Amino acid sequence: MSESMRSSRSMEKPESLCRVCGDKASGKHYGVPSCDGCRGFFKRSIRRNLEYVCKESSRCVVDVTRRNQCQACRFNKCLRVNMKKDG
Repeated sequence: MSESMRSSRSMEKPESLCRVCGDKASGKHYGVPSCDGCRGFFKRSIRRNLEYVCKESSRCVVDVTRRNQCQACRFNKCLRVNMKKDG
């Protein structure tokens, strides 16, 4: 690899990850780097004033592959990573 290719790569900004599920973030949404999926989920939850209940004692894993399994834990994680309802 040439020196110029190495220096241009180091100048690229690192890929940001969603603070909720760890997927590739599409930008800062509601004050937090997040993916489009978590942004849309949070937006729907806030706008419709939805309340979720966890069936597993609120200990579900929220990651890319399991983010759709428990809405309650996903929403709580959105709040824990400081997604802002008024954002």
